[in-house]
Amino acid sequence: MKKSVSSILFALSIFGGVAHADTVYSEVSATFTYDKALLASEDGAAKVLDSIETQAERACRKVSAVSLGLTVDKVCAQDLVFQAVDQISNTNLSSQYASSVYYTDSVSERLQLASR
Repeated sequence: MKKSVSSILFALSIFGGVAHADTVYSEVSATFTYDKALLASEDGAAKVLDSIETQAERACRKVSAVSLGLTVDKVCAQDLVFQAVDQISNTNLSSQYASSVYYTDSVSERLQLASR
């Protein structure tokens, strides 16, 4: 059974880099789809996590004048993955997430500031 979870990330810097007073922000909203049956095993949960990470990267792409193309805002992707894993609340997925490159124990400071 396919399932979906939504995450909203406020205050995504569309220019990245060091935060400045004149930094432009926008809202990022993502709906993640995954196969709930896969969460029954560690291997399946790893596939779900990989899919969530890929979907987060897609949602957090931005145009970069520096690299002359699309780049992924890693903080944005990290926040979205954190929120998705937290909302799904599955032991196998959480176990896989603990060794992910996107692992964090809380959302970023910019998301914390935006939620105030």
